[in-house]
Amino acid sequence: MEFHFISIVLLLFVPPISCGYEKEEAHGLLFEITNDEFGGLFLKVLRNKRTGEYVSIIYNFGGRIEDIVLLSPKTGELRPVIWSHCRNATSVRENGSWRGEMLIPYANRISGGTYTFYGETYHLPINEPDRNNAIHGLIFNQTLTVVDQEADDESATLTLRFVFDNVDPGYPFPLDMTLIYSLSDTGFSFKMIALNGDAHDPLPFYAGWHPYFLTTPYKTIITFSNCTEWNHIDVTKDLIPTGTTELVEAFSDGLLIGGTADEPTYFDDGYKPLLGPSVCPMYETTLHDMSNGETIVLWQDSSFHYVQFYTGARTAFGVDAVAVEPMAGMTDCYNNHDGLIILSGNETWVGSFGVHLR
Repeated sequence: MEFHFISIVLLLFVPPISCGYEKEEAHGLLFEITNDEFGGLFLKVLRNKRTGEYVSIIYNFGGRIEDIVLLSPKTGELRPVIWSHCRNATSVRENGSWRGEMLIPYANRISGGTYTFYGETYHLPINEPDRNNAIHGLIFNQTLTVVDQEADDESATLTLRFVFDNVDPGYPFPLDMTLIYSLSDTGFSFKMIALNGDAHDPLPFYAGWHPYFLTTPYKTIITFSNCTEWNHIDVTKDLIPTGTTELVEAFSDGLLIGGTADEPTYFDDGYKPLLGPSVCPMYETTLHDMSNGETIVLWQDSSFHYVQFYTGARTAFGVDAVAVEPMAGMTDCYNNHDGLIILSGNETWVGSFGVHLR
C-alpha cells in the first residue's frame, strides 16, 4: 500500500547554534557511544564517526534528548535539529520549556491534577498553576538506569530503564519503562516499552516527547500524513479538551505557519487522525523551512497517534523553533479516556518514533 504525507513549511530561520560535547576517543567501529558531563548532568552521546552526526541523552535528568545533530542533505554540513540547552545545567534543571523531555506517565495536561482510576481518586502535582493543571509527567528530573549500550558499523543504541516506585503518590503504580535510543545512517529513532510490573492489578498510562525543531516559524510549512484526515481537538481556556473535535484540512497539503518574524501565527493545538493503524501504520509530520529549503521529518508509529503542535517558542523564549509532539493519548486522557492505555498485570505496550532530514 502506498502512503502519502503532508508537509508544513515554516519561513523564518535563525542559524542553528552548535553546542558541542566532550568526546572520548574511540577507534575502529563506525558508530560509538561516549560519555559527557556538564554541571553534574551525565550524558551518553551516540555518534556516527563517519558523518559526525550525534545524539546526546541526559540519563540522570529524565532521559531527555538534549541534542540531535544530523547531516543536512541540502548543504552537506552538520546542523542541530532540535533546540538544546547548550550545556547550561541551570536551564536544564529549571525546565522552563520542557525541551527534549520524555513525557511519562502522562503527556501534556491533566485537568486539576486529579483523576479517578477504578474507583480511587489520585492527585498529581500542579506544575502549571496558572491553569491549575498537572503537566508533562513525572520522569523529567529522575535518574534512569543505563541497561545496555551497543555500537557497531551499523548503529549506536542506548537502553535506559526507569521503574515507578511511588515516585509521586499521585501515581502509585509499578510502571516499568524501557527507553531505547538509536542513531544510524537513516537518522534518529526511539522505542518506548511500558510494562505493568504487577501480576494482577491494572495501571493507566500514556506518553509523549517534547522536542522543539529548529526552523524558521513564519516561513515553515507543516504537513501531516495524508493517509487519513485529521481532527482538531477543541479545548477550554485552560487547554483541556472539551470533548468535541472538528475536521481540519489545512495540514493535508501543507500549511504555511505565517505571521511575522517576531510573532509567528500562534498554535498550541492537538490533532487526532480519523483512521487508525489498519490504514496508517505510521504517521509523518514534515516541517519545510522555506528560508533554507530543508525539511525536518518526524515519524511516529500508530501507537503514537496524536500530535500536539506549538509555535510560541519565538515569542515565549526568543528562539526560532516549532514544537511537534508525538503523543500516545489525548491531553487529559486520564479523565476523558481518549487514547488512555490501560495495562493489565504483566501487559506490555510498545511505541516508536524518529527524526531525519530530507
